[in-house]
Amino acid sequence: MEIKEKLKQEEELLIKVFKLEKFIKKYKKQIIAGVIIAAAVLVGNAIYGYIQQQKLISSNNAFDVLMKNPNDKEALEKVKVNEKLYQVYLLQSNKIENLKKITAPELKAIAAYKIAMLKGDKQSLENYLLNPDYKILKDPVRVALIKIYLKDGNRKKAEELYAQISPNSQFAPIAKFLLHYGVAK
Repeated sequence: MEIKEKLKQEEELLIKVFKLEKFIKKYKKQIIAGVIIAAAVLVGNAIYGYIQQQKLISSNNAFDVLMKNPNDKEALEKVKVNEKLYQVYLLQSNKIENLKKITAPELKAIAAYKIAMLKGDKQSLENYLLNPDYKILKDPVRVALIKIYLKDGNRKKAEELYAQISPNSQFAPIAKFLLHYGVAK
């Protein structure tokens, strides 16, 4: 019995091998083409990834050069290739026209904060505070407004702004100091 089962299993195995061989012969060109295409895709992806990595390295190196020498036009052009890095470079600027060019959502609030602080006028600072899109850096803007209101003699408005600053904020002691001692004109 055992020998018959073994022979039957070997026979089934041989049948499967012959079917596989027949399948391979029938679809030989398609199989080879599929393997070549898969290899080409893998090699292409590897090359593309390498090129992208080299572009990132080049733009990062150019960014370092640009931080040391802001007048380097060649480095600036290399940084412009990487849009996100260029946005960070613009954020480093203290020029309002450069800060207005920032479109990255992650940096837009910081750029708006810098613009408001650079302008330093009451309207710009209040607009920043009232904008619901800007959720960060509200307390330093409040401190700047407190200083402006105290200079203008509007202590009540300065106290209202102070009440909006969280007691745990690092800006609370500064605001309290300004309210306590006032601002010299």
